[in-house]
Amino acid sequence: MSFIAGIVRHDALTIPDEWIAALAASSGRTLQTQRVGADAVFLGNDDRVTHCDSTLLLCDGHIDTRDGVRATDPLPQDIAASAWGGDFTLASWSREARRLVLRRSHLGSCSLFYAAQDGLFAFASTLPALLALPWMPRALDEGAICRTLCFDGTGPANETYHASVRRLPGGHSLTLEQGTLSLAPLPAPWEEVAPCSPGKADAAEALRSLLVDVVDSHLTKGRTIAVHLSGGLDSTAIACIAARRLKQQGRRLLALCSVLPTGHVGPESDERRFIEAVLEQEDNIDPVWVVLPEQADPFGALPRWFDHLGEPHHSTVTHAEDILGRTGQAHGADIVLSGFGGDFFISAVGVPTPELHLRRGRFGKALSELRRMRRMHGTGWWRLLRNHVARPLAGWCFRLWPAPAKDGDCAAPALIRRVVAREGRRPKSSITRKLRKLPHDEMDFILEPGHLERLLPGMRRIFAEAFGQDLRFPLLDTRLIALVRALPEEELHRDGQPRSLMRRATAGILPEMVRLRPDKGPAFDPALAAHCAAARPALRHWAETAASPRCWDYVDRTRFLGALDRIVPTDRHGWQRQMFSMVLVGGRFAKFIDWYDRQQGLHR
Repeated sequence: MSFIAGIVRHDALTIPDEWIAALAASSGRTLQTQRVGADAVFLGNDDRVTHCDSTLLLCDGHIDTRDGVRATDPLPQDIAASAWGGDFTLASWSREARRLVLRRSHLGSCSLFYAAQDGLFAFASTLPALLALPWMPRALDEGAICRTLCFDGTGPANETYHASVRRLPGGHSLTLEQGTLSLAPLPAPWEEVAPCSPGKADAAEALRSLLVDVVDSHLTKGRTIAVHLSGGLDSTAIACIAARRLKQQGRRLLALCSVLPTGHVGPESDERRFIEAVLEQEDNIDPVWVVLPEQADPFGALPRWFDHLGEPHHSTVTHAEDILGRTGQAHGADIVLSGFGGDFFISAVGVPTPELHLRRGRFGKALSELRRMRRMHGTGWWRLLRNHVARPLAGWCFRLWPAPAKDGDCAAPALIRRVVAREGRRPKSSITRKLRKLPHDEMDFILEPGHLERLLPGMRRIFAEAFGQDLRFPLLDTRLIALVRALPEEELHRDGQPRSLMRRATAGILPEMVRLRPDKGPAFDPALAAHCAAARPALRHWAETAASPRCWDYVDRTRFLGALDRIVPTDRHGWQRQMFSMVLVGGRFAKFIDWYDRQQGLHR
């Protein structure tokens, strides 16, 4: 994974060599260093740095131009003007104007962090690189941490958990000129695609053709290509398309499959039978069955992730992802394809509820959906109207549904009081903002800066640095998002079938038992609840005796331990919100504070 960084001074002083050395050392790479005068320096991989007239360009990732060309290596000189889509962060420095412009793609899995202080400005692809600079303050941002622990998504899209460091939001540019910073949004590639109304067959065929092209474009430069195969629609589509393409080249595909032990006894189930259907259909897939130990610690991988990222990651299954990464590394995988993100867009469930139709004034569609539900479930009209119209509308009108913040936030009361005193408002859950939305509304919410594009970079960074793997997300390709957002919502759920568009588009690609399966399996760890329960004694001992006392200045220890005690082994349908909100989120941040204090020498 490539790396870019830079330092600009506006105090007329020279940038010390030790600052440059600190950036380079923290990247763990051999970098090209470009000094532009005594007060500006830039670092990047050799093939990621280029000159265009009086402008220096640095790029992390790949860029898709408007004419469909994918720019990777070497970096074209005119890329700043032709950039349209792709997955990138881009820095351009104009020597004459002394102007620095940073850009980040909308769903970029490449991060860019920056900090400005007392006439100094620095940016880097990784947070640890910035924090390695001698002049960088390392205090935590209590407001950002409190908002996350309260599930309040209203904070600035550029905030991090470190008070002195900001993150360039996806789909934005940041300009530094004459010591002044200005942040501006970039046009989204999918906004330039006009809505269309293709016929039933045309929509599915358009998606099918584009999906094949997209997966094919993500198979470049790999010696051993692997896929995280779960048996669901998304990962299976990627696996089948990739396997067929590689077979044409005389190559095989490695499939990393997280499953339960053979003969497992318990309430959980895995995806083994769906995966075996894929293996029976595609004869050039080599499966690797990844079985998590019964005593797998859901927090065991966190120290490694903190070391690489310098902050908590948003994933609740880092332990399972860590084992998948190590397994892929042991089998020589250098490119790994993930189906993550498909169910946000091309395989979105897409079935609006009658209540949503009524709120939009679509009375005929609400009645049609109620009739469909009555035929499918045999439910009487009175129960349908009560459960799917009256109660949801009452909750929407009068806010009668329980507030997730009241039941689920895990912030320590003292932390909330400090944040309220400083900011003048109590963090409040914004989970309900994304609930009960129509499909395109949900997509727009996910595409807002600070949401999905915060999750991807950490995953890619870990797999690149810890396991030597390029983790790729074909189903988050901007071309696919542009297509699905341009389609009428009805294409997502024709005939009342959830994920109808994806199912129709993959006819003949997926095994039928996968294509028509009605449920959705768990991601990576099917025994997540059992692993939390098994780790309970060790977690309780750590919380009560070994953790840094400051952990509980941030996380409510009483509620954390109480929720931990209530977890019992269960299948995915029995997962409780408190397991995630109190135990996995609260525990992750308590572990981060403990790690942070040890790094700073505040706890031994």
